[in-house]
Amino acid sequence: MGAKAIGLLDDRQVLTDRVYSAIRHAIFSLELEPGQALVERDLAARFGVSKSPVRDALQRLAGEGLVIQSAYRGMSVIRIEPELADEIYELRELLEEMAVRLATPRISDEDIAAAKDALERSYEAQQSGDLTRVAHFNREFHGIFPSNSGNRPLIEALARLHDRVRVISMMGWKARPSMAVEHDQHLAVLGAVAARDARKAGRLMRDHVRSFRAGLKAGLRVHQDDGDRRTQR
Repeated sequence: MGAKAIGLLDDRQVLTDRVYSAIRHAIFSLELEPGQALVERDLAARFGVSKSPVRDALQRLAGEGLVIQSAYRGMSVIRIEPELADEIYELRELLEEMAVRLATPRISDEDIAAAKDALERSYEAQQSGDLTRVAHFNREFHGIFPSNSGNRPLIEALARLHDRVRVISMMGWKARPSMAVEHDQHLAVLGAVAARDARKAGRLMRDHVRSFRAGLKAGLRVHQDDGDRRTQR
C-alpha cells in the first residue's frame, strides 16, 4: 500500500514538474502574456493532464512571483508596470556594475571562456530569431559575474530579480529589437574583464544596462496598452 502511494505521489510530482516547466517557458516566451488569466481547466486540457498538477504548478509559480492570485480574477501571469520595470533596471545598473567590478580580478580563464561561449550561443539564437534562447544565454553570461564576485548578498539580490528581468527583456525586445547592439556591448564588457580592467568592465556593464533601460518605457507601454485592449474585449 505504501509503495503504491509513493508511486502515485512520484507520478503526480513528475506531471507537476512538467506542467510547471511548460507554463514557465510560455511565460518567458510571452506565449502567455503579462496579465493573461490562467484557468486551470484550460491549462489542463492544453497539457492533457488533470487539474491537480496544474494547480500545484501554478502555486509553485505564484511562490516565485511569476504568477499572481486575485480574489476576483483568480490566477494570472505577473504584469510588470513600466514604472516597476524602470525601478528594477535602475537597481540592476548598480548591482551588475558591482558584480563585474568585483569579479574581474577573481574570475578564472575557464569562466571567461564560458562567458564567451554563452555569447556565441546567444548570437546563434539571434540569427534564428529564437528570443527565448537569447534570453537564456544572456542570463547565463550575466550570471557568471556575480558567481565570481565573492559577495553572497549580491548573488542573492540578483537572483531575486532574475525571473522578472527575463520577462522584461522579452517584452522590451518584442517592441524594440536591440539584441545585436547588446551583443556588441556584452563583447566589450568581456574584453575589459579579460584584460583585468575592473573599472572599465564595471562602467561598460552599467552603460549596457542603462542603454537597455532607456528603451524600456515605451516598449512596455506598448504591451500594456495591447493587454488593456484585449482585456476590454
